[in-house]
Amino acid sequence: MRTASISRSALILLLGALLAPVAGAQQAPAGAKPASLSGFAYDSVRGRPMDGAQILVQGTALVARAGADGSFHLDSVPPGAHKLQAVAPILDSLGIQLVTPPIVFTAGKTTTFNVSTPSSGSLVRMLCPAAWLTRGPAALFGRVRNADTDQPVARARVSVVWYEIDFTKLSKVPRLREAVTQPDGTYRICGLPGTFDGKVQVDHAGLRSGDVPVVFQKSVLEVRSLSVASVAPAAVAVAGDTNPPVRRAVAMSRLVGRVLGTSGAPVAGARVQLEGTLHSVNTSPDGSFVLDSLPSGSQVVRAMYIGFTPVEQAVELSARDTTQVTLQMQTQVATLPTVVTQAQQLSGLDAVGFTQRQKSGFGYFLDTKTIDRMQPTRFTDALAAIPGIHVTQSGYDVSITDNRDPMGGCVKFVVDGSPWESLSPGDVNSFIQGQDLGAIEVYHGSETPPQFQFPGQTGCSVIVAWTKWRLNSSARGRR
Repeated sequence: MRTASISRSALILLLGALLAPVAGAQQAPAGAKPASLSGFAYDSVRGRPMDGAQILVQGTALVARAGADGSFHLDSVPPGAHKLQAVAPILDSLGIQLVTPPIVFTAGKTTTFNVSTPSSGSLVRMLCPAAWLTRGPAALFGRVRNADTDQPVARARVSVVWYEIDFTKLSKVPRLREAVTQPDGTYRICGLPGTFDGKVQVDHAGLRSGDVPVVFQKSVLEVRSLSVASVAPAAVAVAGDTNPPVRRAVAMSRLVGRVLGTSGAPVAGARVQLEGTLHSVNTSPDGSFVLDSLPSGSQVVRAMYIGFTPVEQAVELSARDTTQVTLQMQTQVATLPTVVTQAQQLSGLDAVGFTQRQKSGFGYFLDTKTIDRMQPTRFTDALAAIPGIHVTQSGYDVSITDNRDPMGGCVKFVVDGSPWESLSPGDVNSFIQGQDLGAIEVYHGSETPPQFQFPGQTGCSVIVAWTKWRLNSSARGRR
């Protein structure tokens, strides 16, 4: 989508004085006693104090920093009329400046002035074209920066995807809104529904961030700033070469953290993976983990372990610093009544593209109902009935091979849309129980859809597994 252009990189909003007289006062004579300033800084968008905001007295070097409750105070303010300016991350993400009209400071007295952002509704009406608001009342604002240099990224494409019910087809269909970032890195996506769960992603120079969750709960404005990786130097193309050099993300970021259970105790042996990549590791006895050589930018990390509900969390990775995260897992609870769960899973199969790929005629498919009838104990138990796939047990290890390949061809796994790096043969059994399986897709060699192919291993069979947790999560769209 294209939003109305802003002529300046930052929109300047003039705040009306709340408790102070304004304008027109002459500067006090030399030698007059200094004045004082007190007030509160409030973030009306997120409904909380603007903790850490800087309040600048223009024309001076004076700066006050708001505390945890939003309060700020300054002494030694020269008497006379001065403008105040607020500086805070939320304002940077919105791409606006807050500047007051001239405020009169009287010698020897304290002037009280409160600073707040405009309300969410005011910002949406101010910054979104009216025509787009007829499509939906909400908006997504933010800024995109380079994860390794912290510089704004211009001309990056930001997209948000969610699902809505198409009552004519009795199915859920994807909806997309997108915008291109301005020179200061800001973006504004308008015309969104007031309530939905979706994913937001940024694409720049052929590199993409992770699919970062974004939730609207009857809110008209959400703020989500994103970052993208630097691009590694590409090889120079040879004259006449029709294939452009491949652009790759600089993979020098590091993520460390811990996985904790419901009670706060460490979860040992949990699987931690950076979504959409082959970077994965199991947690140590103290629940800690380290992931190295990761792509920078906005990413999503996931933890899973039998007996716990999988958890996902957005992280900001940078080659400049190690990112730390704590993943809190919740004990798995009983499933919803069958009739409700099946309805959610059918909708989830549509949402992840299972239904559409099944209609293409390529691959072998097991849906939720079929798997439930099989009552598999382990993940690999569900593979026994799939043509061409052979499962062999050897002690604790389980070997999966492709019988269609006379050389015992390789088999790769994709779990909930992300490639699965096996740390030991059949280790997927340690993290996904048979009762957790929602759907399976099996592809042999060249029939594998592009999004599930492994670079350099196009001859491998690919088993795509979807957990019930993922299907139920994907089924949540417009409510």
